[in-house]
Amino acid sequence: MASYLPSFPAAPKATLKLLKKLDHAFSSLLKGEDSITGDILPGFESGSKKVMSRTDMVRVNSLVQSTRVIVVEAMSKEIEDEPRSPSSEHSDTDMDEIYGDIEKYVDEDDMGIATVYADTITVLGDLLQTGVLPGSGSGHR
Repeated sequence: MASYLPSFPAAPKATLKLLKKLDHAFSSLLKGEDSITGDILPGFESGSKKVMSRTDMVRVNSLVQSTRVIVVEAMSKEIEDEPRSPSSEHSDTDMDEIYGDIEKYVDEDDMGIATVYADTITVLGDLLQTGVLPGSGSGHR
């Protein structure tokens, strides 16, 4: 995903939908249970929640972080590639006025970009820092 994304035109809705599914899959695998429903994943019914080694977690973390950067760059490139008309040129004062009320200019895709792999990052952070998932009685090492 990370290596192919820059090669294609930006498609925010489709890209974010796919990344949300990957986030769900990664965070569920890290927990050994579905991150939405809480159902135990196949293969983890015996109570063993050892899913990934610490090395694998670090690798997933690296992949997730680099993908987040690539998504922002790919979506930003689409904005930069849009032609600018003379009327779209603004002075610094105009820009301060525009971005002072930023909520009008932030759309759903922008917020989606900000949450790429949010669940996975949260679970990885807990596991890599403490070795224990929140609400879990046992360590994951």
